[in-house]
Order: sequence, then structure tokens, then C-alpha cells
Amino acid sequence: MDTMGKSMKILGAMSRSLKPRPIRSNGNELFLGKISMAGVLRESAGVSFGSMRVLGSYALVYLTAGEGRFQVRGQPPLHCRAGDLLVIFPEIAHAYGPEKGGHWSEIYVVFEGPVFDLWRHLGILRPERSLLRLLPVRRHAAALQKMAAMRGGDDPARQLARICELQSFLALALTKSPGSEREPHGGAWPDWVSAAAVRLESARGTPLETVARGAGLSYESFRKKFRAITGVSPARYRNRMVIDLARKMLYEERLSNKELADRLGFCDEFHFSRRFREATGMTPGAFRRSLPKGP
Repeated sequence: MDTMGKSMKILGAMSRSLKPRPIRSNGNELFLGKISMAGVLRESAGVSFGSMRVLGSYALVYLTAGEGRFQVRGQPPLHCRAGDLLVIFPEIAHAYGPEKGGHWSEIYVVFEGPVFDLWRHLGILRPERSLLRLLPVRRHAAALQKMAAMRGGDDPARQLARICELQSFLALALTKSPGSEREPHGGAWPDWVSAAAVRLESARGTPLETVARGAGLSYESFRKKFRAITGVSPARYRNRMVIDLARKMLYEERLSNKELADRLGFCDEFHFSRRFREATGMTPGAFRRSLPKGP
């Protein structure tokens, strides 16, 4: 059976077994979905890590400035920065926001409906792919702002247009951001930037000047162009990747500071601890205490 046939069969089965309730709007019934809230927040405080939120709807949060953390219950926090798209699922507790003393700005869209349940049923939307990378920021921020400004009203055609715009944006985000959260860039970056990012991540002892030469650029030109495209300098990118790896190792292996410093190439555990705190706003010990108990 071809993909379309499988999808229609699954949709039919869902309509018989799940019996999704139609979404009502002033007497009109829509069976696809709706956008319930959307807007732009500048200098947002995010959602508290002390009391994680269960939203009850799907949501997209697109970070347009700044950086911070994103965490779902039972998983280690992930670093996020301008150009990252957070995908929120209805029943999954989560928190996000800037580091202490930092800032971030966001565009958010809250939505619901059987069409997105179908996306999830088919494996297109998956909780393990809840942090996506979507560049350039200006273009995609404009698309989201346009969508947020659209008014559906009582007209089913307008409401359909709005929900189709959202599906198109979400499909683009998923296509542009293949792979895992730690390798989110895919086709969104030029080849030389992707190659440099891989080298920065995998060869931590390599001088930045050597990485620049590998890209065919002087160091100053490499630094400026890399930052313009990714939003961070090569040195900061490398440091973030090292700290992200440290968080992953802390979560999966529960290593000591000394073991982490040795594995990650820091001169000693105190240097590692200082860099970890600079990047995350918390010490490795505080991060360990924030992890879920048990295996």
C-alpha cells in the first residue's frame, strides 16, 4: 500500500476509534484545528523551572533574540538560542526561559486540533524532536508574525487558511531541521558553516585559526561570517557544544567534575566548573541535583 493509502487508512481508523470532537467557533464546526493564541513577547521570562507547566495544547515558541534553556520533565535541560523553535506537546510538562541575568524574545503560537493529533500519530510530530533549528531568524519571524496577525473570525475559509499556514510553517521547520537536537542545522546553513561547526564540535583542541583556514577564510572574516549566520562566535559555539556534551554526560553517566574535566579537555575540575556555570547559570552540582532521581 502506498503512503497516501496508509495515511487514509489510519485517518479512517482514528475517526472511528478516537472520535475527535469538532472545534466549535460561533456555531461553525471545524474538524482540522484552530490557533487559540499567538503573540510576540520581548524580554520574556519564559516558564518557571521551579513549577513546570502542562499547557493542554500544542504550541510553537520561536526564539528571536537571546538564549537560555528548554527542558521537558524527565530530560536534561537543553541550551537554546535565537533561531531555535520549541515544540510544546499538550500533556508534557516543560519549562523554558533565559539564564539568570540574561534575556530572550519570542514569538508564540498555541494551537490544537485533530490534524495535529494525526501528525503525531503518523510520527511526523514527535516529542523527542521538540527543539528545532530554523534560520534565518528575520525571515521565519516575519512568517510567524504574519500568521499570528491573521484573523479567522467566523469565516471557515479564513480559519482554514490560518491553520494551513501553520501546517506549512511546521512542515518547513521539520524539513529544515533533520536529525537530533545536537545536530539541528541541516540545510539551514551553508556547507562551509556546517563543516566548520562539525569541526568545532569534534576537534576541541584545534585552534580556531586552523578551522578558519579549512573554510578558506582569514580568521577575522571567518569569525564575522560565522557569527552573522549562526548568531554566536566560533569560540562561543564551541564552548556551548562542550557544555551541552557535559550536561548529556552528567545526565547519562553521572560523572564527577574531575572525570568530566579530563574527558572534555579542561585543565582541571575548577576550570570546568567555572565554564559550566558561566554557560548555564548553575554549578555542575546544582545541575546534578536538578536531574530526576532513579535510573
